Amino acid sequence: MLRYLEAVRHGETPVNAAGANPAVARPYLPDSEVFLTERGERQATDVGRRFAALPENELPDLVLCSPYPRARRTWELAVAELRSAPEFRIDDRLHDRDRGRFRVLSQARARLLHPDEAAAEDRDPLGYRPPEGESFRDVADRVGAVVTELLDTGPERVLIVAHDAVVLMLRQVLEHLPDAEILALAERGLAGNGSVTSWQRDPRTGFRLLAYDDRTHLTS
Repeated sequence: MLRYLEAVRHGETPVNAAGANPAVARPYLPDSEVFLTERGERQATDVGRRFAALPENELPDLVLCSPYPRARRTWELAVAELRSAPEFRIDDRLHDRDRGRFRVLSQARARLLHPDEAAAEDRDPLGYRPPEGESFRDVADRVGAVVTELLDTGPERVLIVAHDAVVLMLRQVLEHLPDAEILALAERGLAGNGSVTSWQRDPRTGFRLLAYDDRTHLTS
């Protein structure tokens, strides 16, 4: 029975390092081509060392990973630090939010070039879908389906390696946070690269947040 769930955001990528400058016109690469920076690789190694320092009985029994290379590479580097590798699965439902036709632009650039879409997003930040894309509620639905399966058939300790949108919507799904609180979390800043967020589950009362966006293990 699932009792402990952790989520790691992948290490830094060139897109993350570039920041949110709306003047940047360089198209983003497809998600299948976004890899870690050198700093991102160091962060992934730091994640592995964090887990390697735990007692054997506190290591994950199962790792579920986004299909995107930046997440897969994060776990590849992390698991190299462990004495033994837990069961590993790719789960396509853990990919980052699909921004549709805007996926080749930074979010800031897309808002600058498409003010009508920016206005629609401002009216409903969690429900807004960019053209041919998905909303944060869509992310919550697929993440919620993963959690439901884990509750029914999962092992005791599970680690998810994915993206900031996945971590954010895990908080809503697991903690039943209202939309206003989710938006406030996003406003303060999403989970950072290489961060760890963790929850403990009581079968009677549900999930309790233990740590959000913990980066104390990172050396860079």
